[in-house]
This record gives sequence, structure tokens and C-alpha cells, in this order.
Amino acid sequence: MAELDAGAKIVEGTSSPNWGKMKRLIILDAPFRTSAWKEHGGLTFRDINDPHYWRAEVEDTATHELLACRF
Repeated sequence: MAELDAGAKIVEGTSSPNWGKMKRLIILDAPFRTSAWKEHGGLTFRDINDPHYWRAEVEDTATHELLACRF
């Protein structure tokens, strides 16, 4: 919610990405605007930096949801 509150827009989303244990994938229109993920111990940040996929991602290891951002 912090990203949406900061002006991010959801450009893609799926509840069944068919990638192992992942339950949901949400992709934002631009790089992360906040670092709110740092406030939650169960979230893992990764700097992917792969133009074929996305710039970065935050995974919730408990729910297997992934929030990714474009370049």
C-alpha cells in the first residue's frame, strides 16, 4: 500500500503465475518509491536489474506473494 500511496500504478498482476510456490505477482509501473519493505521482517528485497523481467522485487516469504517494479 505504501507504493500505491506514493503514486505507483499497478500495470500487471496475476494470482496464479505458475512459478513454484509463488501465489501472486504484482508489477508496478516504475522503480520503488519507498523502502517500506524494510519495516517488515518477513519481506525480502532483491535488486534483479534484468530488462527482460524487472528492476527489483520484494517477496513476502510467508504468503509467497511478489511485488516487482519496472525500470
